[in-house]
Amino acid sequence: MRCDIEIYFPYQKSILRYSYIASSAYSTEGIAGKGFPTRPPACSDRVFLNLYNLLYHNRQLFCFAFVLIFISACSTAPVIDPSVMIKSKPLITFVFDDGNETDYTVAKDIFSARGEVASTAVVTGWINTKDYLSVSQLTELQQTGWEIMGHTVSHPNLRDLSESQLEAELSQSKAALEGWGIHVRNMVYPYNKSNETVRRIAAKYYRAGRAGQKMMNSPGSDPYDLKSYSCELSFWHKMDDIKGLIDRAYSEKKWLILYQHLIDAKIRISGKRGVFVPGEMLSFIPSGAAGKYIKDSLWSIQFVPLSGTPQPGDTVTGLSSGASAKLWEVYYNEREALTEMIEYVHKKYPDMQIVTIDKGLDLLEIR
Repeated sequence: MRCDIEIYFPYQKSILRYSYIASSAYSTEGIAGKGFPTRPPACSDRVFLNLYNLLYHNRQLFCFAFVLIFISACSTAPVIDPSVMIKSKPLITFVFDDGNETDYTVAKDIFSARGEVASTAVVTGWINTKDYLSVSQLTELQQTGWEIMGHTVSHPNLRDLSESQLEAELSQSKAALEGWGIHVRNMVYPYNKSNETVRRIAAKYYRAGRAGQKMMNSPGSDPYDLKSYSCELSFWHKMDDIKGLIDRAYSEKKWLILYQHLIDAKIRISGKRGVFVPGEMLSFIPSGAAGKYIKDSLWSIQFVPLSGTPQPGDTVTGLSSGASAKLWEVYYNEREALTEMIEYVHKKYPDMQIVTIDKGLDLLEIR
């Protein structure tokens, strides 16, 4: 019985791993030569306590409370044959969830300009509605090499549905896409949530399913439980964190799947005058950047970054409302971030392929 445990120390930006095979007696495998007692069944409370104590006293004294423990496998599944792992290679995939219009208006040009493609997972009930992709945009994305993935009809938590409801969500979303002439082979679980029943039914209609769980993939991974990380920026999730994941995927020859939703930017403002109108175009002078307004507060504006790079000192003006404000600070800009991620891979790891989900499954022979 195999159990792989990863422990992330955010303040030190480090990850420690522990892998062991449980037997019928105690064992003393461990990290860096330190004995780590275990007992069957694997992943018992005692195992976690012993692991925590070991790491806590091993130069991790000041790493408090925010420890995330991820179990990649804790079952009776056999250990992956080392000969299979030889096939592993560093890959990276970008998936845009929900089918936001920004997949087409922002991401498409970013990837095309750098000779790359991505994947978009669409909720079919939202297609052809405000701020979401149209069928013609989906078709164009597919023609340029993007993979179109299923993401259900209405974006429910699939764990909450009956089997008949699951059948309807998964089969009808695929049928709708195929009816529009879209080729679809893989899916993304809404909210990254699935269970054994969800995965069993997904296998009837799709080649693979992507979840979350903040882990990487390799040959031998379950195709209906592909792991992924968010690459959406925030005050707590910085570019250095994402670059660290890319570095790790390359060094360990793993498949890193990154996902995000709406591509947006957020800025700090002052001196706001007037009322901005949802959906109106924004101009940034003197930088020359352009965006599409989403919402604002007293101190900030959130918008879709369509072109250029807004700079501190710009005057932001709504072209319909005439409202304006002074840009003091750029909190984040996901258009610039996506560009930086791709260029980081190209410059530092030119042999690391950026692939769609379907291509990644092929290259790692995940079945």
